[in-house]
Amino acid sequence: MTRTLPDLLRPGLDVVFVGINPGERSAAVGHYYAHPGNGFWPALAASPLVDASVTAADDRRCGERWAIGFTDVVKRVITDSTQVGDAELRAAAPAFRRRIAYASPRAVCFTSTRAFDAVSQGTRRAHGWGRQPVTIEGATAWLMPSTSGRAAGFRVHVHEVLRELATWLGRDAAGGHAA
Repeated sequence: MTRTLPDLLRPGLDVVFVGINPGERSAAVGHYYAHPGNGFWPALAASPLVDASVTAADDRRCGERWAIGFTDVVKRVITDSTQVGDAELRAAAPAFRRRIAYASPRAVCFTSTRAFDAVSQGTRRAHGWGRQPVTIEGATAWLMPSTSGRAAGFRVHVHEVLRELATWLGRDAAGGHAA
């Protein structure tokens, strides 16, 4: 099994999706959000951020094709992210910030409130998901609910955030850059 997932980052990305940590299934197959119950890839495929059907196996081509990258705050592999404590998240934040500074994306979109709160304590918008009133190493911060199977009841909000993010990035309905 892979010890962790590699960051899928490069300079000039439009958005980097950020999780708490890699899950065991994702690390085993070597792709982000790869657990069959995770709703990330169907939500991304339904959004204007991409213009094709995508699955976890496509994570590496997202950088070149759609300027989308991936990382986690904590790089330790564990399926139950509740076992990643707040102290571990806070300790990992400086290295995470360095990775984001390297990639210099226009936006970072956190796929959990815990990851966002660990990196940017006390700045979360009071009521809602979406664009947050803070930047992370120059990138505008966005927040969406977890896409894990345990958070399936929040999937409608995931879709809303991805649509808003696409509009903010200037993506049209076909996943390309708006004219």
